[in-house]
Amino acid sequence: MSAFVASLITGLCTGVGAIPILFIKNLNEKTEDILLGFAAGIMVFAGAYSLIYPCIEQGHNIQAVVGILLGAFLMYYLEKKMPEDKVDGSFMFVVANIIHNIPEGFVIGAGYEAEGKNTGILFAIAIAIQNIPEGLIIGNILKNIVHSKYKAILYTFLIGLGEPLAAGIGILTLQYIRVLIPFSMAFAGGSILYVVSNEMIPKCHCRGNEKKATFGFIFGFVVMVILRGII
Repeated sequence: MSAFVASLITGLCTGVGAIPILFIKNLNEKTEDILLGFAAGIMVFAGAYSLIYPCIEQGHNIQAVVGILLGAFLMYYLEKKMPEDKVDGSFMFVVANIIHNIPEGFVIGAGYEAEGKNTGILFAIAIAIQNIPEGLIIGNILKNIVHSKYKAILYTFLIGLGEPLAAGIGILTLQYIRVLIPFSMAFAGGSILYVVSNEMIPKCHCRGNEKKATFGFIFGFVVMVILRGII
């Protein structure tokens, strides 16, 4: 399996995750808060351990610090510049996913070229499994924005396609972008941490479902711990 095909499948998993919205009339507040908590747990693990920690482990401490700060600042800046009716945890969750799909694609492509096929495949599997629940939440959010289940699923698939595009760039330009991969990973990690702390957790804790959302968060985190141990 080539790096591009692996990243394409990984990206499509985001859209696949959104398909259940065709059969779900509406997610109630409790379910949405649990799913938001679950996604937050996945994203914290992905941001801290899949994106930021590898930078530190490889000795790229300065790139990690600068990347985290700039990633968080970008999300803050985008939040300030958005129209008031767009600034909420749900919409920012979508923005964060668009941003973090790009370095993930870079890593899959570069992983194949620099570390070997097995490393690239393992990383692609981990991201694919992570993308499915994220896709469900993104699809539900977009459904409420565009008022069409089919358009929401289409847009969710398009969001996921950022990964194979970035993987293709990673394969073609590895010798030029290798030095920027740690920074881009930390940048994405910082954007994720900002959105989780500033938007997602407050949103799922403000409607009386905070305990359920907290256990959703923990379960999402544990799922990623198990996944990391297996893969």
